[in-house]
Amino acid sequence: MPRSRPPRSPLATVTAPHEPTAEPRVVAVVPTFHPDDEVVANMRSLASQVDELIIVDDGTGPAADRVLSRLEAEIPGTRILRLERNAGIARALNEGVRAALADRADFVVNTDQDTDLPDGYVRACLDTFARSNRVTRVGIVCTDRVNGQPSIPTWYSPEGLGLVPEAIQSGFVISRECLETAGLFDERLVIDCVDTEYCLRVRDHGFRIAIAEDTDIAHELGEMVPFRPFGMSLSHRDGGHLYQYHSPFRQYYIIRNNIDLVFRNARRRRRWTLAVIKRQIGPTFDAIVSGPKRTKHLVATVVGGVHGLARVRGPIPPALLRYLRG
Repeated sequence: MPRSRPPRSPLATVTAPHEPTAEPRVVAVVPTFHPDDEVVANMRSLASQVDELIIVDDGTGPAADRVLSRLEAEIPGTRILRLERNAGIARALNEGVRAALADRADFVVNTDQDTDLPDGYVRACLDTFARSNRVTRVGIVCTDRVNGQPSIPTWYSPEGLGLVPEAIQSGFVISRECLETAGLFDERLVIDCVDTEYCLRVRDHGFRIAIAEDTDIAHELGEMVPFRPFGMSLSHRDGGHLYQYHSPFRQYYIIRNNIDLVFRNARRRRRWTLAVIKRQIGPTFDAIVSGPKRTKHLVATVVGGVHGLARVRGPIPPALLRYLRG
């Protein structure tokens, strides 16, 4: 049987003991894949808020040379790491986090290449950590809003911090203690559900996830397209139903990894399990019956479901990837 927990990364072998300083050292880790010039603007804003910026290119190859060279030349304190092949966001994040911890980071900021963290964001997150007490034990601070849409705290700590059970990883500020205790991201998931799994695991280790009040990040959540069942256009006075479109190969990971997490958590988190199942029904139906590439979405859903039930992990099979992308 596959293990239900990701392998622990040997953090002790890549980090050195360090004395805490009055002003914490903050390092940002940003995975990139086919980065464009907009990434340079996003990173320039982020770099002004941290002590070091680590860019981890996830196997783009020579196509990324121009933009990565710009980042290194134009933004002081930028370090470029390049993976030989596309291995997924979990692997890219882990490579960057290991480098950040080895460089004595007290806090690590994780963000996507298409996310814009506004001025003062990192400081607001650090202030949230400073407000928390040892009993609350905050391990991650995340944004209050994404594209203006607010987080709704599930709980409040004794000192008044809003706490949530999970959040998107873009904009995470994670403490060194949390990373060294809970470990790194689960590379077996590759992409999709990586942040959800990590949030659940962090909570299992006794840490909490707090929101930095009044922060708002700009983040691309995916393409919104009209619902067109079997290619038919639906007329409606308010414009009709829109849904978030993902490519067929992403659909495979979404289905497979959600089923994997359900297996891992069904006994201990029944309400969470039911909520996950419920929130996946609608998007899965939309992907299969609405265009484009309905047949490939059906194949991705079926194979992803079978692999999830069989606890298959790791990268998508090459033959299936070629079909879904063809």
